[in-house]
This record gives sequence, structure tokens and C-alpha cells, in this order.
Amino acid sequence: MRNRTGLLAGTGLLALLACLYTYKADATDTFSRAVESFREVNVETKNGAVTVSPVAESVAQIQILRYAYGKDREDAQRRLEQIAVRESVTGEEWHLRVNFPASSVPQGANVTARLPENAEVSVTTSNGRVSVAGINGGVAVITSNGSVEFTGTGGDGYISTTNADVHVRVHEGGMTVNTSNGEIECDLSALPAVKSVSLNTSNGRVVLSLPPDVSCRITASTSNGTVVITGFRAEYEEQSQIRVRARIGSGASSVTVTTTNGDILIQNRSHTAGGLIY
Repeated sequence: MRNRTGLLAGTGLLALLACLYTYKADATDTFSRAVESFREVNVETKNGAVTVSPVAESVAQIQILRYAYGKDREDAQRRLEQIAVRESVTGEEWHLRVNFPASSVPQGANVTARLPENAEVSVTTSNGRVSVAGINGGVAVITSNGSVEFTGTGGDGYISTTNADVHVRVHEGGMTVNTSNGEIECDLSALPAVKSVSLNTSNGRVVLSLPPDVSCRITASTSNGTVVITGFRAEYEEQSQIRVRARIGSGASSVTVTTTNGDILIQNRSHTAGGLIY
């Protein structure tokens, strides 16, 4: 409840500031690099949405839409010019960081990136939705007050957010998700034996879909809800309404799921419509 109250207070402050600073200025910066010139991409912004998708061409592109508000057009433009994008390349890492001046006036930057599908991608933002599709080199996302969605991704996945839902659809590889006051839906089409899954939230349900050939040890617990494993021949070491410890197959991988005030469902994805979660 404290997190919700803080979020509402912050939202109210932004609304008040928006009434005082009604003029908006924005500008788009475009950065391009040959796909063979890098392997890792690191993007840092704030108060902005981030969208990442695969590129079919030989040149990757990242567009950054900077914006700032002001009391009039000149004030907004002056504030916009204080927001700068820093680009650097170190070895095989391509790094773009949006630097903001200290200010209580609304400002931010949205990012749209088209990258090679085998890139390793790291995204940091706040107060914005993050959507990643078709990237299989591994993806890490850190945000706050914004939902996160992975679609058709692969490699090691990491998601950290607050006060938001997380949706992972058809991911191949390990996955770590931490959120609060939001639900988690995670569909894994493949989970290698050396990889693990950790899904953690509060005040939200968790639905995890695993491949039919998965081999894992499961520890799942909630404070107020039920824990159910369905569609697998599981051997239970502990089983109650709110806590389960079980093994599927030889138990090669580790799966940990925790929540409070929410149900947990762990299911065989082959028993759902194309791995979709209900």
C-alpha cells in the first residue's frame, strides 16, 4: 500500500507540474552502426518508453526522442537543449546514455532500437514501458513504474521493475523477474539444464509455462493464495496450499517462484494454445 501511495503522490506531482509547464519541445537523434561492429548494446534513459526489435539490414539503428516541458516555447527549447546523448564504443560494446540536468520539470527520452537478433542487450529506464522482441543474445531490463514485455526472445533474461506487470512470451533460456504490485506471466519454450528460473513479485499472481521436456526442481510459495503444478508428472517433497517443493524429471534446472497475495500456476505449455497463458 505504501508503494501505491507513493506512486499516486508522484503521479499527482507530475500532473501539477504539467499544468504549470504546458509547452513541450522535442527532438530526435539517430545513431547507426554496422551490425558486425558490436556484440553488446547498453542503453540508458529515464522517463521514457523503450522498444527493441530485430533488424534485417546490415546497419543497426537507435533513435532517441528527447523531450522537455517549459513555461513557454523558449523555456521548453532551452530545457531540451540541456538534455544530451552520449555515445561510446568500447571493444564490442555500443553504449548510449541520455544525460539529464537536475530538474523537477517533466523531461525524458523515448528509445526505439533495431538491432541484430544475436545482440546482447541491456536497457535502463524509468516510468516507461519496455518492449523487446526477436532478440536472442540475452536481454536485461531495469525500469520502474513501467510494464515489461518480451516476445520471441532467447538467452539469459533479466527483468527488474516496480508497480507493473511483466509478460514473457516464448522465451528460450533462463529467466529472472523481480517486480512488485504486478503479475508475472512467463512462457518458456526451452529451458536448458544449466539455466534457472526465478520469478518474484508481491500483490500479484504468477503463471509459469514450462516446456514438456523440462527437467527441474521447483520451489514455489505464496502467503495468501494457492500453488498448483499441472500437466507434469511431479514428485513432491513438500505440498501444501501455499508452498510446494517438487521435482520434474531428473531436476536438472532450478525454478523458484514467490509472491504474496496471489496464486501461483506452473503448467505444461503444450497443454495450452500455442504456449499462451491463461
